[in-house]
Amino acid sequence: MREVAAEERSEQGVTPRERLDPYTLAVTHGIDIYAIDELPGEHCSHFAVEHFTSVRQAAWSAALVPIGSARIILENVSHDPRRRRSSIAHELGHFLLEHDFHDVLLTDDGCRQFSSAHEKQAKYFSGELLLPEKAARWAAFRGWTNDLVAEHFDVSIEFAQWRMSGARVYARRALERQEGGVGR
Repeated sequence: MREVAAEERSEQGVTPRERLDPYTLAVTHGIDIYAIDELPGEHCSHFAVEHFTSVRQAAWSAALVPIGSARIILENVSHDPRRRRSSIAHELGHFLLEHDFHDVLLTDDGCRQFSSAHEKQAKYFSGELLLPEKAARWAAFRGWTNDLVAEHFDVSIEFAQWRMSGARVYARRALERQEGGVGR
């Protein structure tokens, strides 16, 4: 997964330390992105849009939807732009990792059923797309805060914290070994 994400970044002309635009990556792969609030009418009820953008805003972020052999992404525009970037990267993960659609279903009561393994893979992949491990380690060795990482890579502070947690441990241990401290 790390190699696929690095390849996608490289094909976009983006180094590991630079910000990647998941919207541009989607266009590169021929995936159109539609805001859920563009759907009411023929494709979706106003009630459903209101439900997911106001009543239960946190219940749904984005979805990769098959239409014949094509794919589109629907996104919840009521979310913060940085969360939306993460959601788009996550859905691109499902696409680029070639996850089957029979594993993502809606039940009669509207609950989603999905492969937890595929969800974990898409989450990890979105991390590698938006804030690669190499970049996180680079930032950790420089003592970057979550705020600075979030700003630089245009991700949420929570996303930065998630990606930086392991990188900071790695950097701390490496520096301790260099100084003759713990780990020798």
